[in-house]
Amino acid sequence: MLQLVEGKADIAVTIGELLKLLPPNSRNKDLLYNLRYLTVVVVANVTEAATGITLSGNSTVDCTHTKYQLSFLDITPTSFKPGLNVSAYVRTNDLK
Repeated sequence: MLQLVEGKADIAVTIGELLKLLPPNSRNKDLLYNLRYLTVVVVANVTEAATGITLSGNSTVDCTHTKYQLSFLDITPTSFKPGLNVSAYVRTNDLK
């Protein structure tokens, strides 16, 4: 249970804690390999102390084994013709 500060709370989860969520038979010696392409669903329930009203929300987080996240810019073509050159415009986000 967390106490919100100015409507926010930061949560950190270790690799070990994520690995505990995996079925035991899916784990191997390369621990980081187990987390590749894993999508974690984060669910939050927030209860207002004054009224007792609870609101819920959720989001997903994708695990990756690289330090960078790539996202395509809106100016990248959405179609191409086989055999012709195509240019893609991407943004890198440093995840350090």
